[in-house]
Amino acid sequence: MLSREENELLCRVGPGTPMGALFRRYWLPIMHASELSADGDPVRIRLLGEDLFAFRDTQGQIGLMETLCPHRLAPLYMGRNEESGIRCLYHGWKFEVTGRCVDMPNEPPTSTFKDRVAMRSYLTRECGDVVWAYLGEPEKVPDFPIYRWAAVPTANRIKAKWIQEANWMQSLEGGIDTSHASFLHRRFDVFTRATEERGAAAGSALSTMLWEDTAPRLEIEPTSYGFRYAAIRRSADAQAYVRITPHIMPCSSYPPGVFDQNRLWNCWVPRDDESCWAWDVVFNEERPLDATEVEGLKEVRGYNGYDPGTFRKYGNRDNLWLQDRQAMKKDSWSGIRGIFAQDNAVQEGMGPIVDRTREHLGTADLAIIYARRLYLRAARDLLERGIEPPGVSSAETYQAIDSDAYLQPADAIWHEVKPLDPKFVSETA
Repeated sequence: MLSREENELLCRVGPGTPMGALFRRYWLPIMHASELSADGDPVRIRLLGEDLFAFRDTQGQIGLMETLCPHRLAPLYMGRNEESGIRCLYHGWKFEVTGRCVDMPNEPPTSTFKDRVAMRSYLTRECGDVVWAYLGEPEKVPDFPIYRWAAVPTANRIKAKWIQEANWMQSLEGGIDTSHASFLHRRFDVFTRATEERGAAAGSALSTMLWEDTAPRLEIEPTSYGFRYAAIRRSADAQAYVRITPHIMPCSSYPPGVFDQNRLWNCWVPRDDESCWAWDVVFNEERPLDATEVEGLKEVRGYNGYDPGTFRKYGNRDNLWLQDRQAMKKDSWSGIRGIFAQDNAVQEGMGPIVDRTREHLGTADLAIIYARRLYLRAARDLLERGIEPPGVSSAETYQAIDSDAYLQPADAIWHEVKPLDPKFVSETA
């Protein structure tokens, strides 16, 4: 368990907080690129406790800035997006994507006042059909991370994001908690059986072990980007089923899949202390995803469970996340449709910020324990010693990070079978 002070440090991400400072050292995914069109509607977004808005100007450049006009604090996100800038409705002040004021039509033509006024704005970049932002100090811009999923063609991936009404860390902890998959995501329905039959024999065997050995042994290996861990399950034929999951700071993981070559990437970007943007990407490095496959993945992953306009889920605390008690008897363990809807139910059900002083953690929680210590140490090191957090100085190598799921002899050592790439060896390991 954590102390109350440690829990506060871990969860608070607003300006001036240690964890907020840590997140502001990284590039973060903030929205689908398709949400913004040239001279189109500005989009409000909450990130790291700040209310911001984004817009795409006439040339296609993206601006991300504070919401209120510095003149009289009118809502600039309601302004006119035209002629390479956003213009305030109140008095016509105009700002370009960098936040620089380029026109003050209610001031004399000879005035130089506009040259002394600017909006707080942040750097943006597009990659993988996603808009990324850096909210830190401009003079300390880190390397831009190229993830494996972002390097494949658009037709080779599907992705979704939604608002999760829970602190970023308890959401992230669900993503690195491997033993819960044997329970929360268990399904009994026809779709699951058909999916297993379509998979390779090895894939079906591996999925069976996921359900049969519900108490995997966990082992951790520190890395330069965070850590990776192995969940090792027993097999009836003197083999072990090993699932290797890399956890990449500041807030993403590559959980290994089970069927064919589809891969997964999950990310939890803090909106504020009590909610986050949850991202899910399914991608294939070898081929495009076909239409039938896409529809099936949307159903299984839970992409149909939120409003595509507001990114708020249809299932929530008030309606018990649309849990169906009859479905629990014949379709699924949880009675909730969609893997991430299931995760949301238990993570949001803890409350916006869970009281970790009341927990009783076991051996299955080793990755969670390690992650908490890692983040607390990284935030303190940055605050007190100026030490950059993991991955900031080498994010260009992120494309080489990968997960794995395979069978090995029971007495084999997983990190010798699948050794860590030398470029990711941690100097502090």
